[in-house]
Parts: sequence; C-alpha cells; structure tokens
Amino acid sequence: MDARTVLSNWLDEHNPDRRGKTGYLLQGTSPERYHEHVKAWLDFIEDTVRIGAWRAQPSHFVTWLDMQGGAVRTRALRVSAVGAFYTYAQHFGHTTGSPVDPKMGTGAWNAPRTELLAPGQMELLRWGADQLRGETAVRDRLFAYLQLAGLRSRQICELLVPDLHFEQGRTTADIWQKGGGTRRYVLPVEVVAAIRAYLPGRTHRPPASFEDQGPLLVSYRGKRLDPQHTPRTILQQVVAAALACPDPEAPELPVNIKPDMVALSPSPFGELEKA
Repeated sequence: MDARTVLSNWLDEHNPDRRGKTGYLLQGTSPERYHEHVKAWLDFIEDTVRIGAWRAQPSHFVTWLDMQGGAVRTRALRVSAVGAFYTYAQHFGHTTGSPVDPKMGTGAWNAPRTELLAPGQMELLRWGADQLRGETAVRDRLFAYLQLAGLRSRQICELLVPDLHFEQGRTTADIWQKGGGTRRYVLPVEVVAAIRAYLPGRTHRPPASFEDQGPLLVSYRGKRLDPQHTPRTILQQVVAAALACPDPEAPELPVNIKPDMVALSPSPFGELEKA
C-alpha cells in the first residue's frame, strides 16, 4: 500500500490502532504533530530523493533529520513520530523493516528540562489571578487556580461537570490522564472555592453543554475551551496583572512563562493528593 495512504489510515480519528510506538493511543495534539513530521519525511523520501518509504535505510533517515535541524527535543519527536509510523506499517504488513533506530532521538535526554518557578513566583501568579477583571474573570481565575494546583492545559479543558464530587469534608475530581482514563484527586479548598464562585454563572448551551453535563470550563457559547490557545491567553493576563504588583518585595518573573511551567512548579495550594 502507498505510504501516504498508510499514514492517512493510521491517524484516522476512528482508527482504534492510532497508537504511538509505546502502544498508547495518540490523543490531544499528538496526531496532528505526528502527521506533520511523517508527511515531511515522506515528502523527502518519496518525492525529493525518490527512494520510497518502504526501501529507506537508516542513513537516509539520519540525512533527513540533519537537514531538518531544530532542537534536540524536536529531533526526538521526529524520531518518535516516524518510528511509530513504521511500527504501525510493519504490524499490518506494509513493510518488513524500518529506517528508524530509537537511539536516534536519545539526545533529548540531555536537553534542558522545563524551567520551574519558585514558590514566591507562584504566589505572585496567584495574586495576579485574583486581580483579573472583566466578563470572564471568574472563569479565568478558576482556570488559573487549576493551573497553579498542578493541572496541565488538556486536563483542565477535559474536566467535566460530572467529574466533580462534592463529598462531606472534601471535593474530589476525576482528572484526565495522558494515555487515557482518569484518576481521582482531592482538590485544594482554594480551588473548590473558585469552582463554587464560578458554577452559578457558568454558561451552558445544548448540545455542547448543559447545567449538569459537559465541560466545566466553557466559552461564552457554552463550548469546550481550546486547550492550545486559551491557557496561554489566560496565563498572559495573569502574568500581566502580577507584573503590576505594587509590592517592592515582589519577586521577578521569567520573560516567557508557559502553562507547563506553572503546572510543574510547587503549588501555592500544596501538593495535589490522590483520593
């Protein structure tokens, strides 16, 4: 079968075998990123050098990697994407070999890890979240609090109203986990207070959302938030408010704070506990 057809079949959203090389289902933005890298590889091996994807050798793949350049993490992602493509193709008998050696991407292990924020900087971001104003301020404050509690952007956007459990003495939530499924965590009291402040004014518009169903955090049309753009937009507003803090003892903030930096840094609410 033609390599591009195999790629299309592999990443079809209805394909139960749309998996990465480790066997986990590809979710979130992974299919789009994998498609981008595999397509670039096929354009090179099929059209530029005209060798063909099923006849490619490791030397051809290394040449393509070097031509693409980029950071070591990006190189590792290309190795993972194309490697997973060939694993899928081999499994279904489209080819008998692969030009991808997993070691080709191991340089990513030596790359700098995500920079973390200090506790004082996280407290300052919390202060900034409390200063938000406007029509979506209550929702955006809750979103920021969930980030500060240690949740990643996709986990926040995947959170549904029925995932919340208001139990006696505590509130828990079923949090989406990478690879599929959920895990129940006890939410900090500060986050619970932000949820209770948000729920009465939450917009819900069928069929995307209902009063007791659908995404917890929604747009003004009642739809699920975009996990790519909305988290960055809200965080930018929080950072802008934090930078305006009049306290001369307030800590400095990094130039480019990303959602993952916040999620991985020490939470001002304490560590998120499993229920």
